[in-house]
This record gives sequence, C-alpha cells and structure tokens, in this order.
Amino acid sequence: MDDVARRAGVSRSTVSRVFQPGSSVSDDAKIRVHEAARDLGYVPNLVAGGLAGGLTQRTVLGLVVRDATNPAYGLLIGSLQAAAQERGRHLISVSAFPHEYGPEEVVGLRRLVGMRVAGAFVATGVTPPEDIVAANAAVPVMVVGRPNDDPRLESISYDEAAHGRMMADRILALGHRRVGLLVAPVLYSRVFELRMRSVRERLRERGAMVREIDLLPVRTGVAGALDVAAGEDLTCIVAPVDYAALELWRAARTRGVRIGEDVHLVGFDGISDGLDLLGLTTIRLPIELVAREAVERMVELTDASERGGQDGLDGAVASARHVLRVGRLMEGSSLGPVG
Repeated sequence: MDDVARRAGVSRSTVSRVFQPGSSVSDDAKIRVHEAARDLGYVPNLVAGGLAGGLTQRTVLGLVVRDATNPAYGLLIGSLQAAAQERGRHLISVSAFPHEYGPEEVVGLRRLVGMRVAGAFVATGVTPPEDIVAANAAVPVMVVGRPNDDPRLESISYDEAAHGRMMADRILALGHRRVGLLVAPVLYSRVFELRMRSVRERLRERGAMVREIDLLPVRTGVAGALDVAAGEDLTCIVAPVDYAALELWRAARTRGVRIGEDVHLVGFDGISDGLDLLGLTTIRLPIELVAREAVERMVELTDASERGGQDGLDGAVASARHVLRVGRLMEGSSLGPVG
C-alpha cells in the first residue's frame, strides 16, 4: 500500500479509501491509485483491511449460489453485486457443485460465516431450511430466489407457484388439454418441483389430462418426452427450466418435429439471450427486483445485528419476513393454439 501511495503521489490513507466502497475520493486520485495498483500488482486484502479498520462485519456480505453457469443464477450474482456496491458493501460468493444435493451448499455457507461476513444470502436449489438454520450461528442469513416458508429464515423469492398457474392458464386458454410435464425429484431442485406441481394442479383443476415424464438425465428425458407426445397425442410439453426446453427443441429439430406446430413447448426463467428471437414462451423471473430488495433488507438486518439488544439478530429472526415477487409471461411462437 505504501508503494502504491508513492507511485500515485497520494497518502496511504487515500489508497485505503479508494478500495473502500462509499468512501469520498476524487476521480483523479482514484485513477492514479488504480493505475499504480495495476502497475505494481497490488490487490487489497479486504478481510485484513476490514479487521484492521473494524469494518468487515459491517461491509462484507456472502452469497452461496448453486450453479453460476445457469443464466438465472449468473444474473442473480451480478444483480446482487451491483445492489451491494450501491450500498457500500462487498459481496463474496461461493458456488456449490449443482448436483451434490445439499452438502456442498452447507459447507459453503459455513465457510462464509467463518470468514466473518456480516450476513449471507443463500440462493441454492436443494438445501433444506433446517440445514441452513443449523449452519447459521452468528449472522443474519436470507434465502433469495428459492421457495421458503421457514419462520426462522428471512426470504425474498420468486413466486413460483404463481408462475406455474400463470403458465397453466395460458396453455389452457390456447385450447391444450393433453399436456406433458418434465419433472425432477425435489432433491434435484425444489424450484422445479414447485413449478411443476403448480402447473399440474391448475391443469387438472380445469379438466386437462396431465402426463408426467422424468426429466433426468436431461437428454434422455427430452427424447422420452417427444416419444410420449407422439404416442399419446400430447399437444404441449412443459419444461421446468429454459435450458431443458431448449434441449428438447434441439432434439425435436433432429427428428423433424416442428415446435409450435407438431407439438408446443414452454419453459421457465426467461434469462438466456436470444429467447425472444427463438420464440420460446417462458416466464421471465424478476431477478433484478429481488436482488435489490434482498440487499436492502440485508442491510437492515446487519445494521440491527450490529446494534444488538432489542433490535439485534434475535429480534430480526423472530420476525422473519417472506416476500414473493411475480415475474411476467414472455410469449413466443413455441406456444400457440391447438391446430
């Protein structure tokens, strides 16, 4: 830090402030400090800096995410990062291997708590609430995006039950009465299970025939769905996520099956680039809104935890809030009226 200060022609404290979000430093000084840091290969030790300045517990937040390669999770990470930065917080993320059914996610959460983060977001698909609670002994933990009704855990999530009903209503409105659902075990994804359960219940409630088809493994599952659709005269297939819908579309193309004509197709997430050009009907998750609200609430929780006493962590957990946000239907050529 001393070397950077000398190279940039500023004080050591100015260098320190440049690397602390929300600090007041002139643009000229920021440019010179960053150029000097780049030239010298200097990377600030945020944890050590926080401990020295008494700031870590207030400014560093953690995130456990299931699979950063999934576009929905990728956008969530970026949105949380941007919202945290606006509030002068750092965000440290840990990715768990997507198909470990929970253990790696709990390990990641414990690792973050061990790094003395002020609070942690959990955006994973399978970890049971009781495991999240058990891993949290010291800091506020908030579930983001995934379903949660545990009274001990704050959450700001996508309303997947509403999304399932929304999609089912659109399918029914277009005259489809024989529908296939690609389903996966709850241990694979609580989100997928909730979406498909909601679609299934609404379709059956309105008198439609529903045929459940195993999604996993995905390539085998989508091929099986096309076989069932042809053999049982299904007019529409519902995939629990866009990447599975796109995999089915690829398989259909190799067979000469026309999506939107021979069989109709829908998905969920609405994040991947090009979905509008391709024409996939899907539900667009309100990821940016959920991320902003999650960070705002986490700032409240961590500030209350820092104050302690009546407004501290115990009070916050005792009055855990569960907020649901609804996305929007994106219509495309993959779903149309029954021919």
